Amino acid sequence: MRLYQLESGYQSGARNMAMDEALLECVRRLPEPVLLVRTYRWETPTLSLGVNQQVRDIRFLLDFYGKSTRAASPVEAVVRRPTGGRAILHGEDISYSFITNQSAVLRLNLKESYGIYAGIVRDTLQTLALSATFTNAAQDKDYLRSPVCFETHTASDLVGEDGKKLTGSAQLRRASGLLQHGAAFLEPYGVTGAAFNQALFETTENTFGQPLLPFEERFFPGFGALLAELEATYRKESGGILASAPIISGSHLESASS
Repeated sequence: MRLYQLESGYQSGARNMAMDEALLECVRRLPEPVLLVRTYRWETPTLSLGVNQQVRDIRFLLDFYGKSTRAASPVEAVVRRPTGGRAILHGEDISYSFITNQSAVLRLNLKESYGIYAGIVRDTLQTLALSATFTNAAQDKDYLRSPVCFETHTASDLVGEDGKKLTGSAQLRRASGLLQHGAAFLEPYGVTGAAFNQALFETTENTFGQPLLPFEERFFPGFGALLAELEATYRKESGGILASAPIISGSHLESASS
């Protein structure tokens, strides 16, 4: 299996989600097994919604995040993820994704495949002197009742010694391909994005016993065109979410389609 790494830096919400999906589409069409590990940040505070999350949750979410940050509306953009789960306010987090077409992983059930990549993130945090453990599955019911991802836990989440959630992730499967992406809130623990990126890449190399190669578009046919197409789609959808949510008038949210 070939391993690749891609550090994307700061991008818009639409581009970040388009990049994850475009990479998934390219990877699942490759004839040889591949694992690509990507890290990225968000250029503006962006609220990401789960693929099936209701737009009506935005009223609660704006109020919730406004109270938590003492700002009238800390959210500047909205995007819908291709994966499930609840809303996350990105901006202070470090995001990452694992994308593979490895048949052995695709044969695993959801919990087993989750465990592989969540385990790599856990080991990464441990190399950064952060003790992280998986949470109790009994809290899943609370997760289903809340529109806010980081206010509740599922069995695949990682929490620190203080009981606070460090990471949350979600998975998308398509024929011959898997995307698992997540967010880690590590600044309160003194972990920088650069330190996390390096540790994640090194931990992945150690896990599989081989080096990560730099991402090159020529190894992923059609990536550029697909990225442009998907980014336009995500921007249009974001604009549609804002247009259908009049409750945001008066906030400084701007349509991602503009």
